[in-house]
Amino acid sequence: MTPSPGPDGPAESRGLIDALWLRRLVGRLLALYTRFVRRTSRIVDEPSDLRARSAALEPAIYVSWHANILAIPLIVPDPKRVVALASPHPDGQIAAEYGRAFGMTAVLGTGMSFKQVHGTGGMAGFRNLLRGLRDGRSVYLCAEVPPVPGRAVSKGVIALARKSGRPLVPLAAASSRRTIIERLWDRMQINHPGSLIVTMMGEPLEVGPEMDDETAAATLKARLDALYAEALARADR
Repeated sequence: MTPSPGPDGPAESRGLIDALWLRRLVGRLLALYTRFVRRTSRIVDEPSDLRARSAALEPAIYVSWHANILAIPLIVPDPKRVVALASPHPDGQIAAEYGRAFGMTAVLGTGMSFKQVHGTGGMAGFRNLLRGLRDGRSVYLCAEVPPVPGRAVSKGVIALARKSGRPLVPLAAASSRRTIIERLWDRMQINHPGSLIVTMMGEPLEVGPEMDDETAAATLKARLDALYAEALARADR
């Protein structure tokens, strides 16, 4: 997969830990791990026709909490038809390579407001995502802005839905065997092999002219919170 063009504002290097080849290697290794998890686990979709329903909504804007980022290739109907936003931060290079390993197209940008902020490339990222939707491809976004804890929905997510006219489709997943890394800002969930993995799709959200940004963000947050909690509960049954 070839990444779409996007500005990559260079961050101050921290040596080997920020080496591009190492970030890409980590992304590829994570993808291999996820494939192993998928092969050794039982995946249950909720609703049972989740993939058919989500495919019928495409091109759509798939959103999840950042905690679920590793599970997204297990949920979307066809990762090869998905454009994903990756931060220009070195950690974003890991996420970009992880998505590429499953066939996703990565565009670089920030999720804050998609305004042009020095070093973030937000507006260019917004344009590339919008172009992907207009070309008939779906988009995947983390709903919140890293590295801000608290799971507040990014203004950019709402702006993209409003501008494109495409629905926001909440996604969540949880595995019966898992580790949640509480010390990380996103409380990332690591799915373990040999699990029951519950994948869920929530009610799509249309951001029409009658809905202001604050209401849209609050509605999406409520749906994502409820969906993620339900996925965890179902995985633990």
